[in-house]
Amino acid sequence: MMKDLYRRWVPSHLRFLVVVHLILLSIFSLFRYVTLLYNRPSYFFQVDRTLTVRQAFKIGLWFDITVASYALLLPYLLLTAAFIWPREHRRLFAFTRFYCGAVILVSLIICAADVPYFNFFNSRLTTAAVHWKNNLQVAKYILSEVKYYPFILICAFCIWGTGRLMRKIWHRTWAPNSHSPNNRMVATAMASVLMLGGLWGGATPKTPDMKRATFSNDGFINQLTLNPVHTWFDSYFDFDIHVDNIQKAIKKVQYELGIQQPAAASPIAREHRYPQSAKPMNVVLVLMESMSANRMGVYGNPKNLTPGLDSLARSSIFFDNCYSNGIHTNAGLYSSIYGMPIIMMQHPMNNGRSEYLEFTGLPVTLRKEGYITQFFCTHPKTFDNLDVFLQKNGYDHISDLADYPPEVVANSWGVGDETLLEHAFQNMDSLASDPSGKPFFSTILTITTHPPFTLPAFTKFKPRSTDPIEITYEYSDWAIKNFMDSCSRQPWYNNTIFVFVGDHGVNLPGAYDVPLSYNHVPMIIHAPGLFEQPEVRHQLANQTDIFPTVMGLLRQDYVQNTLGYDLFQEKRPFAFFSQDHKMGVVNERFLYVARKSGRETLYDYRSGSLEDLSHLYPALVDSMKNYACSHLQVAQWMIENNKTK
Repeated sequence: MMKDLYRRWVPSHLRFLVVVHLILLSIFSLFRYVTLLYNRPSYFFQVDRTLTVRQAFKIGLWFDITVASYALLLPYLLLTAAFIWPREHRRLFAFTRFYCGAVILVSLIICAADVPYFNFFNSRLTTAAVHWKNNLQVAKYILSEVKYYPFILICAFCIWGTGRLMRKIWHRTWAPNSHSPNNRMVATAMASVLMLGGLWGGATPKTPDMKRATFSNDGFINQLTLNPVHTWFDSYFDFDIHVDNIQKAIKKVQYELGIQQPAAASPIAREHRYPQSAKPMNVVLVLMESMSANRMGVYGNPKNLTPGLDSLARSSIFFDNCYSNGIHTNAGLYSSIYGMPIIMMQHPMNNGRSEYLEFTGLPVTLRKEGYITQFFCTHPKTFDNLDVFLQKNGYDHISDLADYPPEVVANSWGVGDETLLEHAFQNMDSLASDPSGKPFFSTILTITTHPPFTLPAFTKFKPRSTDPIEITYEYSDWAIKNFMDSCSRQPWYNNTIFVFVGDHGVNLPGAYDVPLSYNHVPMIIHAPGLFEQPEVRHQLANQTDIFPTVMGLLRQDYVQNTLGYDLFQEKRPFAFFSQDHKMGVVNERFLYVARKSGRETLYDYRSGSLEDLSHLYPALVDSMKNYACSHLQVAQWMIENNKTK
């Protein structure tokens, strides 16, 4: 009897969609639980978080219902129309089965990929995961990582099983249409109310309200509420950085940079003239992969992972309060070399806009002054669009994987740091002895501290640690020390400015959903021919400051058309950075966080307080937000209006 009533009042297409909806909810809930088990930070067990975890799953369920409802809205409309006006709809039914199968499959793949992505980036899955130009290189890396195999197997199994599942569901739920017109209208009306309720579960198609997801002071718990399918598609929409119209933003930036009259068509261009004669010194910029301040002994790490860098910092000009502009290597390269901040959720060298422009910056400016410019990396230069972007913007030569014999390749990312640095040293030594006497600018991008954390098979390095990640930091530090020892024995050493900076940091467990370990990086300027005494400078710095700071040390006249500061002549009030869908701004005490969802918080990060203090310091919040957003607005405007050169 009940079964007959069920079939009479619940049409076949609704039974089918309900089953698919429940499958999606099961997938989302299962992977939320997997995320909790796989990614929970070490501090998670210090107190009982049962209530907050339950609340996270409760809020997450509403997001899941919303995502599933939007995903099934199209087949609901099509099948409802076919239900109201019954006729032969074989093609429509076939399309519906295919569409629902694709929704389940895409959801499974996104959820499976989200778990390791969250572990590495402290972020639910976004389109930043596919911003690479050379996806073959990324695929090689993923296939070389054993820890990703379970997720690859899950995806493979899901691809195999989805088609079989959809056919089974269809045959179990579908029955000939025998409903009266009145029953059809009643069933359709009730189903429409339920569908609207699902769509009203907490989001809208374009601008989801994720503020209620951040209900606690625990950043991990807050992110646990989110649905990765939702964050993936939401990331196609820009992070809102517009606090003012562009003219007001330009005036704010001009005021901060002390620009009274721009020197060129660009509103931030200013001319620098030095009374002293120029010093045509060599410049070596080393971007150290994933070198967070937290890894170094000078910042308090007790494991002695970087004795070479620690010693170098103590004998150089050491900026201990420097922040990378982003959390990806492409952002570190772009900001450190060309003095421009990155916009959240954008790949600066492969975004369809800035990748086609010409920029100022160290290689462009120094090449105009007669420098030989070269870039050294370990992987193919096509990765991250380096070959196109760097050659267009000032580099004479790019050395990549093709310059090394196959037997010295260490892993999927190419050669190890010792091989890279030895190759770079030999090239620089050759340039220094060239009869032309031209100075050189060399950029070196290290790699070994990037996953999969494997050393070259032939290395003579002997680690002290047993942890594979810590071993690679010891190895990279050892390679850098050998490189600097080799340079110090050459006559051109005293005529060279060495700059060491982390391309970005690492995601380490912390109190905030914006871990400072991901952007707090060392910046070391070692110039034995310029500085007689070492110095630790505590002022705020961004990677964008490297270009004007180096030009100031060279005393080379130039037009500064970037958003960087000369750290020996100017002082920035705030440092700011991107973590994809979050923006952070710091001063000496406070951390301001703006999220794409719209929620803003202010923390006293020096004390480690989890309390949101934004209500106590509204003027400071306004200053930090306006400072960062106006700089980002101007940077975006320069790109859109071709004012970057």
